[in-house]
Amino acid sequence: MRLFAAIEMPESVIDEISTWWQGACLHLPAAEWRNISKRNWHLTLAFFGDIPGQDANILAEALAACAQETPPIRLKLGNSGVFPGENRARVFWLGVEDVVDDASDAGKLKALARCCRRAGRATLRKRTAKEEPFRGHVTLARKRGFPASLSAEILVGIPQPPEAEWTANRLALFQSELHRDGARYRILEEFELAG
Repeated sequence: MRLFAAIEMPESVIDEISTWWQGACLHLPAAEWRNISKRNWHLTLAFFGDIPGQDANILAEALAACAQETPPIRLKLGNSGVFPGENRARVFWLGVEDVVDDASDAGKLKALARCCRRAGRATLRKRTAKEEPFRGHVTLARKRGFPASLSAEILVGIPQPPEAEWTANRLALFQSELHRDGARYRILEEFELAG
């Protein structure tokens, strides 16, 4: 099973992103980019890859422990951009970050992502995600074929993302099933953020 840990977004936030994206995606060359279905929008914390069934249970227990030590997290939409960079664009994303009212709010999202990655490494005894720093984001489109340069004019023309906030109360373990028409995700288990 291909597994990953993620946070779902409320329908109201998905609707706001969808409305914005209908106009924003027109700035990308349509023949070169494939939009991700909004049913697949989520905030990935750690990707674990192919995991045997018995290891999935151990992983779920470790993720439950991460959720147990993490309080609910207030999140907001941020800026947008491409991975890995403008000269080799493969993914168009919309950022997600912590709402910081005081010092105790800072870094909660990154801390949860680190805990999920550690849970994968400890239980599966392998790297579970690239060792790049975590950057909260929702993937909205993927480049067809090889990476390509995106001109600064294209990126500058994309309108500012909507201002939306929500509180994440749950962490989910997802299964990714690959199909001809793209990946489909289903939740295997959910864990309340209760720290």
